[in-house]
Amino acid sequence: MKIPDTPSLSILKSDAKALLRDAREGSSEAVLRLVRQGFRRSEELTHDTCLRVVAEEYGTTYVEAVREEKLISHYVQHSQASSVWREPYGYPFRRARYLRQFDALVECLRDQVPLAVTAKERGVDFAGFHFSSLLFGRIDQVLKRRKVPDFSHLQAPGSLVHWHWVLDVVKYNHANFSDAKFYTVSVDPIARPGGHFWVADFSDADLTGADFRGSYMRGAKFVGANLDGADFRNANTFDTDFTGSKGAYLTGEFEDDDWVVGPSKVGLKSIQGRPSAKY
Repeated sequence: MKIPDTPSLSILKSDAKALLRDAREGSSEAVLRLVRQGFRRSEELTHDTCLRVVAEEYGTTYVEAVREEKLISHYVQHSQASSVWREPYGYPFRRARYLRQFDALVECLRDQVPLAVTAKERGVDFAGFHFSSLLFGRIDQVLKRRKVPDFSHLQAPGSLVHWHWVLDVVKYNHANFSDAKFYTVSVDPIARPGGHFWVADFSDADLTGADFRGSYMRGAKFVGANLDGADFRNANTFDTDFTGSKGAYLTGEFEDDDWVVGPSKVGLKSIQGRPSAKY
């Protein structure tokens, strides 16, 4: 079965298609982008050339981008097949919607205002959004100094979130990250669940069904949060405040090799034991 592209890889391919169209129509800005990335005017302008140029604008190569995004897609498919998520991940890429989301992200990071505010100004939410490392790299090329985002009150149910996007973020209060899937890609490369949420504030957030497996959550606050169906197995929850939280969630220590996806291996071992429910 062919593994589908992640939304972020679809974005890169869409950017390349738009660049090719604009360059062929004589856009001076498009030509400048090509030349800036080493394209010689004597070369034949092709879609493959534009894929290479756009990937370099993302701070990577097209080969590396495809390799990591295919690994992530494989991880998604494996997690769904293993029934560790109550809701599958899968949102269609729509370019017009993504462009508004991208502008909202840039303004949020540049002006240090909550992403929920800039998203509302553009009439868009982040349901099912792929907060990917690839997109993280693209924004690093746009902003000279990227800062930590504010995710308070953000509507991002069902999102797929790379750990780069949550590192050092503390404001998630009143956000909707229900059925969100937080994951990490290591240099091996290995894709596995988890993120870094040290002293993060999830007070009054909707986290129903969210996947926090293997996350570092020391000192985090879940005061009044809805955690029904959230998965905290193998997460570090030392000093975590669950005062007034609602719903049954999963916790406990388990053999987690079956959660791991690499280029040549999927699920090294079966998970042993059963998850326990907490209230």
